[in-house]
Amino acid sequence: MLEEHAKVLQHEAGYTVLRRVPEPYSQFPDDGVPPDGRCIAIVDLETTGLDAENDAIIELALMLVWVDEEGEIISHFGPLSWLEDPGVELDPRITLVTGLANHHLVGKTINDISVEGLLSRADMLVAHNAQFEIDFLERRYPILEHAPWGCSLRDIDWLMAGFDAQAQGHLLMQHSWFSDAHRAGPDVWSLFWLLSQRRKGLGADPERTHLQRLLEAIEKDSVVVQANRAPFSKKDLLKARGYRWNADARFWQKELGEELVAHEQAWFYCQGLPAPTLRPISAHQRHR
Repeated sequence: MLEEHAKVLQHEAGYTVLRRVPEPYSQFPDDGVPPDGRCIAIVDLETTGLDAENDAIIELALMLVWVDEEGEIISHFGPLSWLEDPGVELDPRITLVTGLANHHLVGKTINDISVEGLLSRADMLVAHNAQFEIDFLERRYPILEHAPWGCSLRDIDWLMAGFDAQAQGHLLMQHSWFSDAHRAGPDVWSLFWLLSQRRKGLGADPERTHLQRLLEAIEKDSVVVQANRAPFSKKDLLKARGYRWNADARFWQKELGEELVAHEQAWFYCQGLPAPTLRPISAHQRHR
């Protein structure tokens, strides 16, 4: 009965209907043999804080997704999740966000052998804010040091895909879905569900899944344009152009597709800026 009402409302101009993301399920060959194709590990973490050097993982979740040569999903398994006792009292704000309290974690340990085995099976890894996951996971699992990563937050041009947000929950709602966040398992499944949505983008961007858009970005090399000799007086100009301040190296930088570099060099010349330094980058270095 409720679904019938929802179907009526979704065709009314004044309403948007949101449906809960379906319960997780696996789609895997009956014989248990992984299919041919590229394997992608979607991962998510819950932690005691944002500092990978001083904070600890309290929940790790992942699922494996196989795609064919065109990037179409042919199989998926999981999500699987593990809890771990960090040995310290949780900040109450972490409990408010995740729903995890100290008593949920007592005596819990992540099965590192299982996690390493699953992650090493993947040809590439994906997270919605990959830099965060990389910082924590590479410290715990050195085998990931040179692994290629994709970031669904930054590697997909969501605006050109027809959406005006980047937050995972907001993007789900723009696709008429919602999910109970902030546990690692549900977040992994929700990201998979979001990436499996098929939409036509703006302009010449054809109808395809967001996972296919992400894979295209992962496979494409790019260039970091470094304005490392720009005078201080040009900082507002660079910021307006989309450059970000690299606090460690102390210069402004921006990542571009290789096809846009010549145009950017010409812009530097027209603005009276010293020629930028160019640093090629691939999915093996990106987000680190």
